[in-house]
Amino acid sequence: MGITFSCIALVFNALAKGYDFFTYYFTLCLTPMMFLSGIFFPLEQLPAIVRLVSEWLPLTNAVALVRPLFMDQWPAQALQHILVLVAYAAMGFWLALALTRRRFRG
Repeated sequence: MGITFSCIALVFNALAKGYDFFTYYFTLCLTPMMFLSGIFFPLEQLPAIVRLVSEWLPLTNAVALVRPLFMDQWPAQALQHILVLVAYAAMGFWLALALTRRRFRG
């Protein structure tokens, strides 16, 4: 989970024009993700279309993996959640690498 979110943060780092740009990462990315990931209230309360989008957010999958472990249970569909997090990490790393290389060349 840490690698996934650090790769996403590297993308914002590669795009940053200055220090103030990093607030966009929290304001536009992490804060809405927290409200749509089932951290504060159950996902079942969300409208169907929002719930569908929410199921593919990395934080939703991270919560689905960690929350059952705190209740001494094994997560349902653990492999699916792990694969989603690995996919986000791979795409984030690849994109961050490409953007950083482009930034250093130009």
